[in-house]
Amino acid sequence: MSEAAALACPLLTDADTPLARVGGRPVSRAAWLADVRELAARLPEAPAAFNLCEDRYRFSVAFGAILLRGQMNLLPPARGRTVLGEIARGYPEAVALVDSCEEDFPLHTLAVSARGDAGGGNEDRPADIPMIPRDRTAILGFSSGSTGTPTAHPRRWGDLVAVTKQALQRLKLDRTPGHTLVATVPPQHMYGLESTVLPALLGPNTLLAERPFYPADVHAALERETRPVLISTPFHLGTCLRSGQSAPSAPRRILSATAPLEASTAKELEAHFGAPVNEIYGCTEAGAIASRRTVREHHWTPYPGVHVRADGDASGLALAHGPQHREPVPLPDCIEVAEDGRFRMTGRLADMLNIAGKRASLVELNRHLQTLPGVEDGVFIPPADSSDAAGIARLAALVVAPELSETDILEQLAERLDPAFLPRPLVRVDNLPRSTTGKLPRQALLELLASHGEPV
Repeated sequence: MSEAAALACPLLTDADTPLARVGGRPVSRAAWLADVRELAARLPEAPAAFNLCEDRYRFSVAFGAILLRGQMNLLPPARGRTVLGEIARGYPEAVALVDSCEEDFPLHTLAVSARGDAGGGNEDRPADIPMIPRDRTAILGFSSGSTGTPTAHPRRWGDLVAVTKQALQRLKLDRTPGHTLVATVPPQHMYGLESTVLPALLGPNTLLAERPFYPADVHAALERETRPVLISTPFHLGTCLRSGQSAPSAPRRILSATAPLEASTAKELEAHFGAPVNEIYGCTEAGAIASRRTVREHHWTPYPGVHVRADGDASGLALAHGPQHREPVPLPDCIEVAEDGRFRMTGRLADMLNIAGKRASLVELNRHLQTLPGVEDGVFIPPADSSDAAGIARLAALVVAPELSETDILEQLAERLDPAFLPRPLVRVDNLPRSTTGKLPRQALLELLASHGEPV
């Protein structure tokens, strides 16, 4: 390998498969690269650009153009004006690449109109693939953090290439013929980027430009596409199970992330879709680092070349280290590492609660609530500084359970939980304010609680 090759990685893999499907039409890698070069030439000089395209093909074109221009992709955790404004203060020259300039953003915007027909001729494979320096910061992924202020996590191009190669190998997505990646998650989310855009750029796979959201749309996409892989979240997958839709033609595989998936739910999903369900473990700080076949494995197996080790004290802190990490990265979960290197989660470090001298994991509390018969969705809300007349902090809970009363729910919870963790108040609602990845922003939960007359 030459010194130049060792210091750079190609922007995409030279493969026979189309890079994308846009409106049912295949888009070649040569056409994609032509779109990338055309957009890169229009980008203004700046150290970074927001990539806010919701269309996955346009996002991939913007992603490549920003890289080709030597800039960083800014990937915000949400599209709200406040969040974007906070990030923009650190990057005042950054333009926002969007699907349409008619959208209302507090930023200077540039519309991405690429649809895979701007040049490239009829060639399926590009003649000259650009090389991107390994050490170039490709993205700044932002997490909201415990304070709600966006926190930046940089990832170099070489890091993204390394984790993509690991995932392609582990999930058997590195073989031809390739798969069509059907995803309910947005590409700005780290999971969405690493599981849809990058496996198409760096492997023999095809991304689907559209993002099916409703169960009928998900099932229709799986029926329509060739060798589909469904990339989703526990929330979206659970919605598909409850929808009553008949099972589609079996996808080759289902990937899930963003929250732990119950083994019983994974079993139902495998029966419904007729395909194996694999969970991916990762975080914004470290990226994807492990996977498991949920119906068979309680432990997670690290990706090839990745090692997870405990920090040596009683805190539960664990560190991940692989070729994509400059140094060991602390993981946000309580981790127990087995002798063979596999590991299991026992809760999130930030989610460990201590109420009236008793400890519990918020993840476990939510699991008990969400698996109660008759409960469609639900979440515990940890206290801030509020406490009752005895000075004891109390949990609240929001629950979607159309056929149950508050008393019914509390009686079922009392059979599973210590009285200290029974929610006061418990409020029944029509639905929860989940984000596009199924997560529940704390501020949105507090506002919903307040709308029902409960203190926050």
